[in-house]
Amino acid sequence: MDRSPTDLSGLRVLVVEDDEIMAMSLVDRLRLEGIDALGLGTVAEARARLARGDIDLVVSDIRLPDGTGRDLFEEAGRQSPGLPFLLMTAYGSVADAVALVKAGAIDYLEKPFDLPDFIRLVRRHLTAIADTRRHGGGDRFRLGIGLFGQDASVLRIERTVARLHESDAAVLVSGERGLGKKRLALLVHRTSRRAAGPFVEFDCRGVRAPGAFEAELTAAIAAAEGGTLYCQGVEEIVGPRLSVFVRLFPRPHGDVRVVSTRLVDGAEEAADSGRADRIWDLHGIHIRVPPLRERPDDILHVARMLLARAAAAAGRRIEGFSPAAEEFLTALRLPGNGHDLKAIVDQALVRADGRVVERHHLQEGAAGGCAPIDLRSAVEEAERGAILAALAYNDHVIGKTADSLGISRKNLWEKMRRYGLDG
Repeated sequence: MDRSPTDLSGLRVLVVEDDEIMAMSLVDRLRLEGIDALGLGTVAEARARLARGDIDLVVSDIRLPDGTGRDLFEEAGRQSPGLPFLLMTAYGSVADAVALVKAGAIDYLEKPFDLPDFIRLVRRHLTAIADTRRHGGGDRFRLGIGLFGQDASVLRIERTVARLHESDAAVLVSGERGLGKKRLALLVHRTSRRAAGPFVEFDCRGVRAPGAFEAELTAAIAAAEGGTLYCQGVEEIVGPRLSVFVRLFPRPHGDVRVVSTRLVDGAEEAADSGRADRIWDLHGIHIRVPPLRERPDDILHVARMLLARAAAAAGRRIEGFSPAAEEFLTALRLPGNGHDLKAIVDQALVRADGRVVERHHLQEGAAGGCAPIDLRSAVEEAERGAILAALAYNDHVIGKTADSLGISRKNLWEKMRRYGLDG
């Protein structure tokens, strides 16, 4: 793992603090560290500066003369979704800071704090941004995509989202549980020309009275005029509902743009590849969010972010994971992806008795389905998925499936029996 210092040149920190002496002290110290920084004293001044789009990290006091850190945090979220936001707070405002961390701020510092601690925290978050851009991320944190990961597959998703700015094509986001599909749908809306319009959520799942699905969908489409209709759980639209959904589905270049999310598990995804259904055909753009097990470096990226937020919310000062803990994390299966990872990190933080999370702090929370997979199981899982995909592609014709896989019919039958696919 590369531990060499990261070049932070080109990154800019905005310090928002109404105490001029403290603001000057923080800005001067950052500059001495080679970090470009500027200081402002009010929400209004900071808002105007953020509009330029050249800030990479905001450090703001909770209480300001013309507003609060929450006001500025919300404004930053509108202008630059995903912009990292670090809070400074006195003892009496810690609850406000914790609430903002839960809402998406990256961390907080309780006054009075030591300057070395401040510099270490700022440098850590700037390093994460710089590393992301070094791997081809551009302004990914400003777009909010940097929160999803740094893998090449995530970069491809980023490029797709960027191209959607002027498009009205319906988008289908598919992936397993815990991958941020809803956040990605919201990002598509926020970075589109419809961003000023409404983002209306419609849950396609669950039991409804006869006729309720059509009435609710009709109302949601009307409410989303000029904006985006977010359809969650389209995998559960079957039978009569499917006919209703297809009939009412807003067409491209109309008054409503549709972004749908579709939950799949590993086996379903493999069986579904190559199969076009009516829901799929309604959407012109298809985005697959790969599970974390396919991008182990992103497991660390997300785990570090979750640890920083959990530690801040708990008022703990944690430096990170030990090398052994990081190695353990990248080997996890995580069927629930981010949900599982968050639970493991939260439990490890409770067990950690120092400033570093060790391997043994993670192990108990990772028992069961999340435990690292052995090589034989990994190979069998991949083989089963390949057979499922080949069967679906070849309409379950055994001879064609065996030929496409390069094995005999007898061998295919044996493997199907072994994996319970012969029913």
